[in-house]
Amino acid sequence: MRLLCDENLWGGAVLLAGLGELRFRPGREIGPADVAHADVLLLRSQTRIDAALLGTARPRFVGTATAGTEHVDRALLEARGVPFANAPGSNAEPVADWVMAVVADAALAGRLRLPGARCAVIGCGEVGGRVARRLAALGCEVLCVDPPRRARGLPLPGREVSLAEALAADLVTLHVPLTSAAPYATRDLLDAAAVASLRPGTVLLNAARGGVLDDAALLTRLRDRGDLHVALDVYAQEPAPSLELLERCRFATPHVAGHSIDGKLRGTLMVRDALCETLGLTVTTTAEAALPAPVAPARSVPDRRSALAFAVRARGLREDSAAFREALASGEEARAAFDRLRRDYGPYRDFTAQRVRATGEAAPLLRALGFAVVEV
Repeated sequence: MRLLCDENLWGGAVLLAGLGELRFRPGREIGPADVAHADVLLLRSQTRIDAALLGTARPRFVGTATAGTEHVDRALLEARGVPFANAPGSNAEPVADWVMAVVADAALAGRLRLPGARCAVIGCGEVGGRVARRLAALGCEVLCVDPPRRARGLPLPGREVSLAEALAADLVTLHVPLTSAAPYATRDLLDAAAVASLRPGTVLLNAARGGVLDDAALLTRLRDRGDLHVALDVYAQEPAPSLELLERCRFATPHVAGHSIDGKLRGTLMVRDALCETLGLTVTTTAEAALPAPVAPARSVPDRRSALAFAVRARGLREDSAAFREALASGEEARAAFDRLRRDYGPYRDFTAQRVRATGEAAPLLRALGFAVVEV
């Protein structure tokens, strides 16, 4: 059996060993000629899985090691009888970590009051639910916007409000899929009018999907008034966003919020296990075989300010943003820079995998942010 894999399928060489002939390729370079010789496709979001890619091919299985499936023509796969699987929730923890690092920075900068801030979570699924629970643990008032979830009779992790009320919060964070389908279309959910309505000083985050937020309107707001505290990980013009937009944001990272070692490994495991279940295959390699050595507890964190600074450093927000801006400013081709930064992204671990020694008020704060705390 021949398996065609994205080169960024974390731990793929280890976790897929014994299942067949493995071939790894850069996601954007995978084309019909590659697919024609493959029995199984295990890819990520940089490859659009559609008729142009597949041609007349009917793989035995297609998997994307990502939570989102916007890049997959699922109707086509279903019509051809091709089994498909994705990895919902695989990157939820690291995206929540990224949000908490931004929250910690905003608190350090005096832009967000902890406890007591009013925080709006737009989209309360795997990621948004985790974010909401951590914000509540930090003592924030959590406001929730998720009409599809409420329509299904599912609970919300905070007080349900309208989008207009959510946009008046101290912090607004986006965690919805990108869709143009009624009745819950999210494309340009935060359009020019919504962006203009944000109060001065609002902390605005988008680690959901480019296109949910009107980046052009945001740039206009930042250019004209510069009164928002913005952190972006996704862009409407990805992989070539406006350099000016990146420079006017507090943080701007290259779609890596979900790229912890643990999150990427979960994605690989989920599609591997679905492949094995679908085709009746057996594999015994565990996740531990692809993980680095356990992380020793970090040095003691003695106080509140040190705890917030620790959280910001734990995701390298400043370094990642600087590298992205510098790459685009250097003249490097935008797509090449974007792909390189994602491919070579630092070996970050989930906060839950980072044991931290903490004392006094630092301990409950770090625990609320998501870290595994060893009190001393």
